[in-house]
Amino acid sequence: MTDTATPEARRTARQLAAAAREAPPAPEVDPTRCPAYGCPLRGSVDQGGTGRFLCHCHAQVDMARWQEMTHLIRAHDWMLAITRQVKAAGSSEWRRAAALAWSIEPDMAPDPQETQALYVARLVQDFEFRVGARREKPGPMLPQRTWPAFAPQQQPAGPVAGATSIGSLV
Repeated sequence: MTDTATPEARRTARQLAAAAREAPPAPEVDPTRCPAYGCPLRGSVDQGGTGRFLCHCHAQVDMARWQEMTHLIRAHDWMLAITRQVKAAGSSEWRRAAALAWSIEPDMAPDPQETQALYVARLVQDFEFRVGARREKPGPMLPQRTWPAFAPQQQPAGPVAGATSIGSLV
C-alpha cells in the first residue's frame, strides 16, 4: 500500500502550531506609491536623499498631519480625475474637457494663453492648495515670453575713440 498523503497532511501538530505562530507574509506593496498609509498617489519627492519617495502632498507637511492629508487627498479624488481627463484629452479637446469640468467654478477655467501642460500644472497646484499642502491658490500659468521679446530695444553703442577690440590684440 502506498502512502498518498500530501506533505501538508504529514506535518505533526507541533509543526502546524509553529507554522501558525509565524508572522504572515507582508502584503505586496507597490514600491512606487507614497509610503503614507492609504495614500493613492505616487511617490515623487525624495526628502533628504533617503530613497523614500513621498507624494507631492505628504512631502509638504509634517508627519503628524499625514493621516489628515491622506483623508483630504481621498476626499478630493474628483479633482485628480479631472486632471487626468484634461491630461488625456487631445491637444484640440482639452479646453472643452476643462470647461465642462469647471462650469461651476469659472476661475478654474483655462486662460486663453495657458497651454495644456501649464494648465495641468495649475490643476496639480490647485489640488495641493485644496488639501492644505500649499498656502496660496495658484492663478493662471502663462507661458514665458519667447526670446525676441527679450532682445535689446536700443541700438548698440558706437565705437569708443582710442579703444581696440579684443580680437585685434590676439
